[in-house]
Amino acid sequence: MVEVRQLASIGEAIFAKVNISRGTRIAAETPLITVPPINSIDEELWELCNAVDKITDGKSKELEKLPYSSKVVGIIKKGGHVDNRVWCFYKNRKLKNSDGKLLKGKKLGRIVNRTINLCMIYLVNNVQLGPGGKYGSGIFPLYTRINHSCVPNAYNSWNPTLERLTIHAIHDIKAGEQIFVDYIGKACRTRNQRNFSLHTAWDITCNCAACTDDRLDQLRYRMLVLDQALAAYECGASEEAHLEGIPKLETNEQALKAAEELVKLFKKQRLCGMELCKT
Repeated sequence: MVEVRQLASIGEAIFAKVNISRGTRIAAETPLITVPPINSIDEELWELCNAVDKITDGKSKELEKLPYSSKVVGIIKKGGHVDNRVWCFYKNRKLKNSDGKLLKGKKLGRIVNRTINLCMIYLVNNVQLGPGGKYGSGIFPLYTRINHSCVPNAYNSWNPTLERLTIHAIHDIKAGEQIFVDYIGKACRTRNQRNFSLHTAWDITCNCAACTDDRLDQLRYRMLVLDQALAAYECGASEEAHLEGIPKLETNEQALKAAEELVKLFKKQRLCGMELCKT
């Protein structure tokens, strides 16, 4: 149903080859590699090194072909933490030559540098598996090539039963139209808040309608206010939230009215992801 195309402005993108009806599963993709859910960044990098080290040559070449922002990679490498962790990983493994001597020098350096490069591609492109990364994180060749929009026409979610990342159309998509997903997953944010996250994590400047139309940005601000008011009401902190400029919701009726308004704003902007479902 889809194909990869090269665009001069952004590089690779995914387009619909045929008309795709809302609700259609566009893809169910298996990961190239996965990393289990871990709280510590050091343990996560160790598991990532372990996964990358075991990857087959075929998957390694596929991983190397994935697009990534050299600027974001440069920022990650600047601290030197990933490089140090990869070196420690291979020193701990004590790799040996065919003659039984410890591998070192240029030979070891080539292996380490290859792993560092693959780790960087993973860190820039990985997606959480399940809510909050419940099942860890993984990297997917098709999904990585789908670009971002704050008004997406597709939605991705991890199916733990199939062990695949599923991508569904949330609107009718015509043949020739580009497929978009929302990288951030938080529609109730202002344009500046969303652009900060996109620029920091992926070096992206979004030019969708929500990021170029001031009227839509006003609607997003109203959504932010309502979302925070409902969150405060849900956890019993309406009084404290009210002091910060968030409307004070005191009764179930007030909360229901705020939720109904938020639902209308989601639908008005054709935002049909899990946030609408939650609201």
